[in-house]
Amino acid sequence: MLGIFGGSCLAVRFTGTRLSRDLAWADVLAVAMLAGIGFTVSLLIGELAYPDPAALQHIKAAVLLGSVASALLACLLLRVRNSRYRRL
Repeated sequence: MLGIFGGSCLAVRFTGTRLSRDLAWADVLAVAMLAGIGFTVSLLIGELAYPDPAALQHIKAAVLLGSVASALLACLLLRVRNSRYRRL
């Protein structure tokens, strides 16, 4: 999430581009939150970094919890943005 949003901010800042008139930074943030759902790489890194099976259980739980939290937050942000656009 931070990489996508931060990369977008840096691209706009240093390349002289601008967001579309129809797109707000809140929209970019909401879509970037959806990227937090992807957790397969996190599981792979967790397995490689902590080969202890007892620690692996905690790693899997933390990665899944983070993915669920990211999905819920993205859902909330997109719902708020959708309601704003419907009023327009």
